[in-house]
Amino acid sequence: MGITYRRKKRALKYTDQQLNEISTRASRLYRTLSSGNVELIMNDEKYFLLYIESISANRSFYASDPSVASPEPDSARSHYGLTVIQYFNQNRISFVSEQSNPQNCPQARPIETLWFILEQMVYAGGWEAKNVDQLKRRTSKKLSELDIDVAQTMFSNIRKQLRQIADKEPYEACSFLFIVY
Repeated sequence: MGITYRRKKRALKYTDQQLNEISTRASRLYRTLSSGNVELIMNDEKYFLLYIESISANRSFYASDPSVASPEPDSARSHYGLTVIQYFNQNRISFVSEQSNPQNCPQARPIETLWFILEQMVYAGGWEAKNVDQLKRRTSKKLSELDIDVAQTMFSNIRKQLRQIADKEPYEACSFLFIVY
């Protein structure tokens, strides 16, 4: 079958060029969002596992061709695939251009923080799913327990967060959110 076990790669630290690029892109996106002519829709994916990620079996992936199943964390390149862009253009769907999207910068994406919070809630106390249906039920239950005010606050501050990233670089623009559940 050709499927081989491969190790995931850790996210790299920012280079000087990346720091400059992230600040520039965050500034562009901030100006776009501040124009008032756009509605922001955040999209992201999160992969929940039957067992929590700290188990070594979940630190890698299987693929027959690693070029189509990139282990790179948060590179977001696949979102700009030719078929995706063509679909958006054919259906007149506006999207953030790659030149304006601060890639590998979770500080610019509150959806990533939301997924992290949900993941912590799902796996709290060392919980593990025995099957996919059990994982779905647990995730849905925890999602319904999520404080909607916290989520709305995270997303309402996106312009401010982008401005901080543009002005101070991503390391200095981190916002911390403490949740007690």
